[in-house]
Amino acid sequence: MNFAPMVVNFLGMKINAIDNNASATVGPYQQIDTFVTSKRNYGFGEENGDFSFINIPISSVIDPDVIDAPPAKASII
Repeated sequence: MNFAPMVVNFLGMKINAIDNNASATVGPYQQIDTFVTSKRNYGFGEENGDFSFINIPISSVIDPDVIDAPPAKASII
């Protein structure tokens, strides 16, 4: 697996980062009955792009909830 930073160029459009369960497609593409759920805790937010400042603060998060939002899927298909 390659975890190195990657740059994707589509003619005049540059993609620096693709979020979780996202896709960059060219041409016909169809997803049927997809289910995506995620939870994130951001301390200072997310920075994407070229030459972005990297700050590594010392912090802690206290999250006593065992399950914040239980995922549920109701599908007709």
